[in-house]
Amino acid sequence: MDLHISHITDQDCGDVAEFLVSALPEGWRTTDLPERAQVQRVVSSEASIALMARRKGAVVGVAVGWCFPNVIGQDDVAMLDELLVASDYRRQGIGTALVKAFKTAVRRKCTPPIAVWATTDYPQEPAASPFIQTGGEQGELLRQFNWPEEVVQ
Repeated sequence: MDLHISHITDQDCGDVAEFLVSALPEGWRTTDLPERAQVQRVVSSEASIALMARRKGAVVGVAVGWCFPNVIGQDDVAMLDELLVASDYRRQGIGTALVKAFKTAVRRKCTPPIAVWATTDYPQEPAASPFIQTGGEQGELLRQFNWPEEVVQ
């Protein structure tokens, strides 16, 4: 599998925006499609963890989330906010690889102990598969997945 996962840089923002425009499901498309400036805004945030997967130079998936301090506990919370793989590239392990890379980035960026969670608009396959395959457990909310602390560490 010729797959390269990396942090999204300023130079990648145009490619990522084009990927998002083409890969977003029809029902999610609005008149305000993602633009390079919005991707740059997300990537430049100190709290963001923004990853992309490329195959043969083309962006085929993204995982974007956040790491922020918990006001009540002494830990950080990481949230995987967006996970998207191009439909032609699904079921090839790309989503799972992006979630694994996200968890690695969380360990580097956040202060332990770390609570990691994600939500999906589609709790059934294929959207939930990368979460389950990386140790995520469905939470009390239908769309919520949590990773036990020992899975994140």
